[in-house]
Order: sequence, then C-alpha cells, then structure tokens
Amino acid sequence: MKQPVILIDGFSLVFRAYHALLYTGMQTHTGEPTFAVLSFANMISYLLETYKPEAIAVAFDTAAPTFRHEAFPEYKAHRDAFPDDLVPQLARIKTFLDLLGIPRIEMQGYEADDVIGTLAVQQADQGNSVLCVTSDKDYFQLVNDKIHVLRPGKDSYDVYEPATVREKFGVPPHQVADVLALMGDSSDNVPGVKGIGEKTALPLIKEYGTLETLYDALETVQRASVRKKLEESRSMAFLSKHLVTIDTRVPLQPESVHVRRTSPDYVGLDSLFEELGFTSLRSKYRTLAAGEGANRSNEIHNPGTDGFGSNQGPVHVSHTLQTLSDVEHSYTLVDTYEALDSMLNEFGTPDWLSVDLETTGLDAMQCRIVGIALCVTPGTSYYINVNDVDEQQTSPALFDTEVGTDGLPITAVINKLKILFHNPKVGKVGQNLKYDALVLRRYGITLEPFAFDSMLASYILDPDLPHNMDALAERLLQYKTIPITALIGEKRSSQKNMRDVDPTQVRDYAAEDADVALKLSLALRTELQNQGLETLAQTVEFPTAEVLVQIEYNGVFINKGALADLGEYMRAEAARLEQEIYTEAGEKFTINSPKQLGEILFDRMMLPGKKRNKTGYSTDVSVLTELAESYPIAQLVLDYRQVEKLRNTYVETLPKLIKSNTGRVHTSFNQTVAATGRLSSTDPNLQNIPVRTELGQQIRKAFVAQHPDHVIMSADYSQIELRIMAAMSQDANLLAAFKHGEDIHKATAAILFDVPIDAVTTEQRRIAKTTNFGIMYGQGAFGLSQRLGTSRQEAQEIIANYFAKYPGIRGFIDDTIRSTRERGYTTTLLGRRRYFPLINSNNKNLAAGAARACINTPIQGSASDMMKLAMIAVHRTMKQQGFKALMILQVHDELLFEVHRSEADELRTMVQTTMEQAMPLHNVPVVVETGVGESWYQAH
Repeated sequence: MKQPVILIDGFSLVFRAYHALLYTGMQTHTGEPTFAVLSFANMISYLLETYKPEAIAVAFDTAAPTFRHEAFPEYKAHRDAFPDDLVPQLARIKTFLDLLGIPRIEMQGYEADDVIGTLAVQQADQGNSVLCVTSDKDYFQLVNDKIHVLRPGKDSYDVYEPATVREKFGVPPHQVADVLALMGDSSDNVPGVKGIGEKTALPLIKEYGTLETLYDALETVQRASVRKKLEESRSMAFLSKHLVTIDTRVPLQPESVHVRRTSPDYVGLDSLFEELGFTSLRSKYRTLAAGEGANRSNEIHNPGTDGFGSNQGPVHVSHTLQTLSDVEHSYTLVDTYEALDSMLNEFGTPDWLSVDLETTGLDAMQCRIVGIALCVTPGTSYYINVNDVDEQQTSPALFDTEVGTDGLPITAVINKLKILFHNPKVGKVGQNLKYDALVLRRYGITLEPFAFDSMLASYILDPDLPHNMDALAERLLQYKTIPITALIGEKRSSQKNMRDVDPTQVRDYAAEDADVALKLSLALRTELQNQGLETLAQTVEFPTAEVLVQIEYNGVFINKGALADLGEYMRAEAARLEQEIYTEAGEKFTINSPKQLGEILFDRMMLPGKKRNKTGYSTDVSVLTELAESYPIAQLVLDYRQVEKLRNTYVETLPKLIKSNTGRVHTSFNQTVAATGRLSSTDPNLQNIPVRTELGQQIRKAFVAQHPDHVIMSADYSQIELRIMAAMSQDANLLAAFKHGEDIHKATAAILFDVPIDAVTTEQRRIAKTTNFGIMYGQGAFGLSQRLGTSRQEAQEIIANYFAKYPGIRGFIDDTIRSTRERGYTTTLLGRRRYFPLINSNNKNLAAGAARACINTPIQGSASDMMKLAMIAVHRTMKQQGFKALMILQVHDELLFEVHRSEADELRTMVQTTMEQAMPLHNVPVVVETGVGESWYQAH
C-alpha cells in the first residue's frame, strides 16, 4: 500500500510537546531547557517509524499578520505570550527537522492551517492519501476520503475519517466551519455568536445545513432568545466563518509543493543528541543509521557491533522509556522468617542499603508500615510484607484504622533489621529518605548515616528541576516506574488503602522503588562528582536531612488555651474591621471576593490606580498598599486580610494539627523547594509567622515548653545575609562597620547622609536599612522607590550614592551578573549552584529578573548553607555531650530548643559558640544572639 503523505501542524505539536514534559523541567548542565525538544523528537520519530512516509512536511506559523488579522485585528489577541523557555527549544526543534531531512514550510500572511490545507488538497488531487497531524479541530473541515486528521491523544493517535468527525464532532466535515462560526473559539479569539455554544450550534447547523441558509431562514428559528442572539451577532457570525475557514488556495512557492523527505544527516543528529543529553534517541538513530547503511560521509567510525558503539536494535518510540517488563530484575517477596534470615545473610554488611517503606498514608508521625523494601544490588530487591497488629495493641493511639493480619509481625521484623539499620558502616540510601527514617524513628530505629538521597542529589545538581522519583527515572534512566494508581486505583474516592493491596503487587511496586532509588543514587553520585558537588551533598544536605528527622520527630508544644483566647479576640477584631469597611464603602459586600471588592473600590468609590486582570480589577497587596496612603478603606482591607489569614492559618488550625499520640505539632521540612537552599516547612508552615506585628507575637507566645521545668531557647544569626555580602564583596566600609560592632544600618546611614553615626535620625536609618536589603535583593530604582515611598528619581540618586560609597558591593554585583551570564549559574560560598538560563534572554524583563535573582542567590544560599552546617554541628555536639534538650524548630536564621531549666545556660553557651564557628567568614565576625523564655516570643 502506498504510504500516506504526512503534513504536520508545527506549533500544534510543539506546544503539545512543551506541556507533555514541562513537569520534568529537563535541561542541559548549561541550563538550556530541552524537555519540549525531546518530546517533539519522540513524536516525529513515532510518525516516521509507524507510517514510513516518503513525503512529509512541517508547516509553522510566522510572526507576520495574516489575512485574518486584517479582517479582525483582535484575532488571537488573547493568546498567552510565547513561553520564554520554549524560544531556544523551538530553534533546536527546527534544527532537528532540518537534520532529519523533513521540509519546513513557513509563509508570510498565512497560517500553517492554510499551508497544510492547500498541500493536502493538492496531494489528494494527485491521488495520494494525506494525514494532517494536529490537535486543532479546525482541520476537521478538510477531512474526506483522501484526507484524514491524525490527532494526538493521551496515549495514542486518533485517526479522524469522515465518519469519525461526524461521530465525535456531531456534523460531517463540510459543516464543521459553520458550527465553529456560531460557537466561536476563545483560544483564537474568534467571537462567534454571543451566548451560543456547542450545544446550540450543532442542532442549528444539523437542521439548516449552513450558516448562510440558517440566516436566510432566521425567522423560522423557534426559540426567540436564540433568534435574537443570531440577529444581534449576524456580522460577527459571518466574520467568524471567514476566520475559521481554512484557505486551500494559498499561492505556494513551487519548492514548497514538493514535500519529499531528503536523506538524514546522521552525524549532525548524533552531535545534536549528544549536546542535549538525549541518550536513548542517540542510540536509536545510531542504530537506524547503521541499518540504512549510511553513506561514508555520514558514518561515525567506532569499533562496536554496529559502527556506532551500540548493540541495541531499533526501539519503537512508545518504548523509549523502559518499564519493569523490559529490564532484568529479581524481586522477592519476604513473608517468612526463613526468607528474612536468608535475605539478611545474603546482604552481609553492604556499603549501601536502599530503603523504601510502604505505609498506610503520608503522615510520617501516624501512618503504619505495610512493608519494607530493601536493595543492595541494582536489579535485585526484596519486599518484606509486615503487619503491625502487635504494635497496634501496645500503642493504639498511633493508628487510625483497623489492622490486617497478613505478613510478618512488625516488631519481629524491626528487631531482625535493627542491626543492619543501626550499623554505621552501612550507608543508607533512598529517595526522600527523611520520610522513611522518620517513620522508622517511631519504631525505635535511628536510620543513619544517610549515604545518599537521590532527591537531594538532584536538587543539588539543579534546584529548579523536578526531583520526584518518576521524573528522575525518566530523565536519568529512561525508565517509567509503576504508578501508585496501578495498585490503589485512579479515582480518589474509590482508592484502596495500601494494606488492602495484594502483597505480590506491592512487592513489585515497592521493590522497584528501592531498586530505582539505588540506580538513581549511583548515577547521581557520578554526576555530583563530575560537577564538583559531592562534598556539598555529603557534608551539608545529607546530614541536614538526618537532623530534620529528629526535629520533626520532636515537634513543638502549643498552648491551646492561649490560642483559643487569641482566636476569640481575632474574630472580634475581624468583625470590627468588617463594619468599618462597610461604613467606608457605603454598603455591605463580600470582602473576601476580589471581584466585589474591585467593583466597590473602582466602580462605586472611583478610586485611582485600577488595574485589570482576567476576572476584574486587581485588589492584590501592591494595589491596596499604594491606595492605603490616601484611602482608609484600603488599609482596613489589608488589616482585615491579615487578621483572617493569621486566624485561619495558625490560630484555628494549629490545635487541629496536634498529634494524638504525642500531644505536639510536627511540621514537615522541605529541602528541595527553595532554589537558594533555604528550608521551608509545611503542615503547618511555621516559617511565616510574623515577628514584629502584634498578632504574630501573640501567636509566638503560644509556642511553649511541654513541661513546667522546661523553657524555650532561641539562637538567631544576627544580620547574617549582610555579613555574607560583606564577606563576598570585601567592601571596606561594610567590613569596618561589622568589625567595630556598629549598628549596620546606622553606619550605612552615617555614610550615605554624611553625618556622625550618633546623629543619624530614625528616618535616615529606615532609608539605609531599606536600601541595604534592597541592594542585596537586586532591587532597582522602581522597586526601591516603592519601598521607600519616594520618586523613582530620588531612589535612583540613593542607589547611585550607595554604590559610590560602597564600591566593593557594586563590583560584587557586576562580577556576579557577568559570571552568571558566562557560566549560566551562580554559586554560594560552599559551591551550591543555581542556574539562570533566562539571564541571556532576548526578553529584557526576563533577563533583568534573572539578574536580580542571581545577585541574591549567593548571599541567601550561603546563609542557608551556614545554618545547615550549624544545625549539623549543634545536633552532633548535643549527642556527644549528652544534652537532653530538644531541637524543635528551624526558622530562617533561627534555631529553637526546648530545654530543662538546669541545663539552659550550658546549652546556650554551646549553641552560640558552635553556630558562630560553623562557617567562618573572611574578615567578618559571625554573631549569634540567644535568648531564653517561657515562650518563643520571650526567647526571641
């Protein structure tokens, strides 16, 4: 059978490719994004392998206006801006097509639809079958016996023949444009008939046949409301039909009519895939080249089975990602003591032990263990099926549901594994090992040392990429893991509990997790070594995770009574603010509705500075803050929002998060969220409780010691980011201020305003403080003017004066931006990297944003590194010296402890000294301030 002509809507596939792997965030080590290129290349490879076309072409839209824009200037006006990270990928995609020998067609004044429509009709007239590859439903109007549409679906491609179009769209192909004309198309801003959607458009065209005959017989339309809508939008309906109708008579250049594919440049493809890190595609095309007997000029001579260093056969695109069935593996279900002993004997004392727990939930402080997967050799993994009925009987408060009886008793299993888990010579490996260690901590196991965590390693290599196991396995191993939904079901409402799943199924899932974690760790360790980042992983991130296990396990104690009293006060305060807002507005409305609030402020009260968004007026904090200087209602709304946010986030929520088995709140720390290296926390987020507001202080008063003979101790780095900026810039004035122990903001004000330090006013210090932090965070004149409440010109003069007085800081900023542009990344004092691919963007706003971020990253990242080293050192010293105190919280530059009154002074001295010595700064003293009190508020 003659192969069909393949005509591809370029941007339709490009955007599908972009969104298909966007979650992976794949990019090269230089920060160049590649995920869309990989997905697009796989799509094209599938088409070539499946249909083996001799004639194929890809049509792309151009940036030039088309005849549709001339008819309707608003055509496609609402389209989102082209993603900046797709710009370089589009260039790579076009290079890929050129190297494959696939013609690319772009024609000014016409869209890809029209080019493909014209080619399709011409090819069909010559007796050829045509497949138009696109996701655009407009193409359905082209379908006939010779022209079909190949539409990408979730897992496959759907072929649309005339009968398929009628079945799926509701009308035959020749009526598609008429239906689209009535219903419009919001994605292309085709207006259609206002108020008529698909449900109304389809029966109308089915009854009347075409748009023209419908309007000729408009008086016969039975529903008066529909008739009125049609009459009012008559001109828009016919304009819309003009916009959605594909032009099949485009005056193509003669060379465009010939869509035959030329010979691929396999050397160029090999080089491209190597540069982009596409291992599987590189292997595939090497094999294809050898199979086609590539001519001498296109050969890559390399001793091996096929001349390309690969002995793999052709790989179908749908199997680019291997699954468990494609790889050799030995996964064993351990459900007897004999099998457990046999496994332990086989393990001996391994260097690395990969651990993965299967549990009944994600709450590490209350879930139950269903099974334990262990792996010491890639491809060979064991799954121990357990039940914790005996544990449940002794500690019923730990568990929330009834326990099954299958599997080995958890206590017996733990006792047998304890020697292996506690052996310091056996490095523990995993993916998010902190979770597994925290669960095991409740069973009396201290899972240390952390030899490798694949999630953390990925984060160190590039913090902006996804770090979940699925993404890592696809990116690094070209492997697709078993989805959890294969075990528990797709629909959340009917999902099984893991303990109800057949242990044989769980075996493969869990054993694969342990196996893949080990394989990822081996691959990532090599990558860390190649990038010079292994020390950062082994001395900072992995040990930090061990400390966080203990902090999360310790938790914090909350005074529920204090929060209850505060809650009553805040409800009354919110009610008071609510009434004052209504008074200012002159009517009642839903304050929490941005739409209603915007209408009140800008339509009814006619306040200035209105900004539009998709749903109405913007009422975000920046808009309200600007209005608040002159209009009381704006400040009242800001106050109301703050009261309600703190009440709902903390005052009402914290008591509900107290665990029944500990009586404490256990937050979860995240090491892989903030790109700078900072920790964050969730469930609850304890990082954002305000320090200086009255309500924030009242909330902090509720954080107390659980026992009367204990107190809270705080240790806080003093102005650590400014000190790090001084160390990195070596600016003489900044170094002198810290060396002499001066108030850094007063010292800055004295220099900026040329007055003695004792004569600095409160306002001058405020300006200096705002400027210090603004410069450190890369703020320009506009941002600083808003923070200071001055004109942009005044802010620019302050910045110019600042850099004149602090030339070392100016040099540091310039050097940081320059080196980031050259290398693509910036580093902290310990070598932590963050990539900024957008810093060289042609989009000035994006490039400027990247430049601002790259200034602060080395500073904030270094402060984060210092805090992590401090936590590790304090944790180890507490264990070595036998302190009974608990490290209970880390918030930005502060550590919090719960300590017996009798050892508070000794702990205070040790912590202060240890933190100050954790990461010395060149020519800058590190200062830690400590405090002790009955609550967090008193201690801070």
